[in-house]
Amino acid sequence: MGVNILRLKASSLVETLVSMVIILTVFGIGMLIFVNLTKASRSETRKSTTEQMMLWSRQLEANGFDGNTMGESLKDSIKLSYQLKETEGYPDRLRLAVYAISEEGKVTDSLVRYIEDKVGERDQQ
Repeated sequence: MGVNILRLKASSLVETLVSMVIILTVFGIGMLIFVNLTKASRSETRKSTTEQMMLWSRQLEANGFDGNTMGESLKDSIKLSYQLKETEGYPDRLRLAVYAISEEGKVTDSLVRYIEDKVGERDQQ
């Protein structure tokens, strides 16, 4: 009676390590691409928000405030809010603060400008 030896093909330790290094390298490159895309997306959103705040602040300055010191607006799905205050020590300047507000009610970005206080607007208030 003979003994049958069953030989199984298996990979060696070196082959397994090489395949793991290749898999981890591909995974790492994929993560780098994902992180860069995520950063680029946030950057574009921030640029858009900043542009909307600047545009709205200039429109407010050009059109006047009609005696309002606070207000809100929805521009391109971005909720914007402004506050207008007199500047201490500078009677000819007003502090205009524009805020971008998230859906949760948190301020995500802000813009502060000091604008000229027009005499006509002051007389209306």
